[in-house]
Amino acid sequence: MTIFFLFFALFQFESTAQTIDRNSIFGCAKVFGDSITFLNDFTLAAAKRKTPEDPNGKEWEVYLMKGTVYRFALCCYSKGGPLVMKLYDDTVKEDNPYILIKQHTKKSYSDYICKKSAVYKVSIRFKNDKILNQELSAIGILGFIRKLKP
Repeated sequence: MTIFFLFFALFQFESTAQTIDRNSIFGCAKVFGDSITFLNDFTLAAAKRKTPEDPNGKEWEVYLMKGTVYRFALCCYSKGGPLVMKLYDDTVKEDNPYILIKQHTKKSYSDYICKKSAVYKVSIRFKNDKILNQELSAIGILGFIRKLKP
């Protein structure tokens, strides 16, 4: 079961024309150190809002397993306003997420103990949703810390 999950998480990459390369992703993952296993990246490259109706950032889905400790990290490459990374699901809305990582803080990562196996949503957005005509480039990283004992 664990092998299936790791396979699923590792091969969930999205193919886009990216200005952020794999070296940027590996550089962002350095916050994990040697004891945390890289699982997935959430890459948002050169997205720009031209009108208020355009999406503010991007959202991805990821399956997390109960009793597992994960680490989420955020690396920002935007010159615009501050960015935020959030984790939420269908029962917890994006306005009140399980975790919230803000750009330009001392700690650009957050650990999360998963309490139920489910599909969760990860978003990376401008903190201020009124920002227009500024490039949004960021990488979110998901890492596996450990499985808790039952």
